[in-house]
Amino acid sequence: MYCLKKAGQRYRSNPWKIPYQNRIAQLWEAKKDGRKTAAFLYPQFDSSTFRYRGYNIAETLEYSLWWSGAYFESCELAQLGKELGAVDVLVVIRCAWDSRLDAFLKTAKAKKIRLCYDVDDLIYHPKYMPSVIRALGLVQEAEWNFWFGLTQRNFMAAQLCDACITTNGYLAQFLEADFQTPCYVIPNYLNWIQEEVSAYWYGQKCEKEPQKPFEIGYFSGSPTHVKDLMEVMPELESFLNAHEHTVLKIVGCMELPEAYAYLVQNKKICFVPFQTMEGLQYEQAKSDLNIVPLVNNEFSNCKSELKYFESAIVGTVTCATPSYTYAGAITHGENGYLCRKGEWTAVFEKLYASGVSRKQQQEIRSRALERFSYRNQIHKVEQVLEAALGQKEKNAFL
Repeated sequence: MYCLKKAGQRYRSNPWKIPYQNRIAQLWEAKKDGRKTAAFLYPQFDSSTFRYRGYNIAETLEYSLWWSGAYFESCELAQLGKELGAVDVLVVIRCAWDSRLDAFLKTAKAKKIRLCYDVDDLIYHPKYMPSVIRALGLVQEAEWNFWFGLTQRNFMAAQLCDACITTNGYLAQFLEADFQTPCYVIPNYLNWIQEEVSAYWYGQKCEKEPQKPFEIGYFSGSPTHVKDLMEVMPELESFLNAHEHTVLKIVGCMELPEAYAYLVQNKKICFVPFQTMEGLQYEQAKSDLNIVPLVNNEFSNCKSELKYFESAIVGTVTCATPSYTYAGAITHGENGYLCRKGEWTAVFEKLYASGVSRKQQQEIRSRALERFSYRNQIHKVEQVLEAALGQKEKNAFL
């Protein structure tokens, strides 16, 4: 692991908490200047889906000469409904149908506003729920009722829209087939805060040598990823037991099966609470290795590669299951490693023995920034929004 000095928090953990009047004023000003506008609607601002699908994209449009963007919560529908003249394209991000949303979207459509439904996984149609339930390991009827109900409501909301937006081409194929509407791809990518704090941690990391223990980081986010971790847990258990100075660090919310309690008791597994954007980059910078095991099915292949690029920009190497997006982002042995069952231990041993060179860390970081920096997304976002307005062919940006 890398012993990095943790500075006090330098950025707000919720930079999107800006008064409604400031956000809507940004769109009105853009209209006065002759620019087109996009509004991003999400149920309630958070640091997960909204951060990537609303905040980051709206922030990118601050660099556009032709477009401006702002984000809104469902609780602001009544206010926004009175100011729809400020909006050219409305992007509805994983909002579930209700009577208020139904009326709002129909009003927007009547005003000739183009509507796009943005979704980043298969949680938009009940027919996919059996495979999702198996992937997440959901066993309670109450959980089934929740997910079937939510996906039906998402489906109903998406049906009111003119097009879809998603994170990758694999998921886009499902959406086009299910809704018979255009589907455009805007990948998940970094924001300016992530990049600035990561440059700070990476700068520290370059001045230090790794210390014991050898730290494998698993950045779970939510407890629904426990089945993913179990894909690699037998190999992790053997590796941790074979080497004294090794530890698995689990960041986020997760409960392990009782069979692994002894590893926690022996301090071979430690837990770190859910982190802010800034704190997450710090924890990833400290780790020697980031792992992204996945139950490799339709559900996981629809997921984006964000767990790779978040770690890559602090120079931490990733070992991941070769799903659609991770196989597309990682070149095995260069900027990371791709492993199926039975192949993880060899990579653990290799990195434990030789580590990651400064040159490889720099390569990992630079390749991630080249592809996922917010500065490099402006043209892509503009293209998709232009397409949503009907000015381009639908398949031009998939």
